[in-house]
Amino acid sequence: MIVTFDIADKAFDFYSKKEWEDQLQAWRVELDDDGYEGSEALDAEELVELIYGNELMFEVVTMFDVIPDSK
Repeated sequence: MIVTFDIADKAFDFYSKKEWEDQLQAWRVELDDDGYEGSEALDAEELVELIYGNELMFEVVTMFDVIPDSK
């Protein structure tokens, strides 16, 4: 699962792996439409930075990040 946090509106969004890949592709199309060349070579971090600057953060969360150790 991928979680984003938008600093401007203080909102969290949650994405499955497939939804995240679709979102990244939509941002690539947006950049291409704005005249940016080479968006296919950008990774997720670079895409988020170009689209949102420092206003959007994201984190990949795994099952082990949310389930405490059972000892």
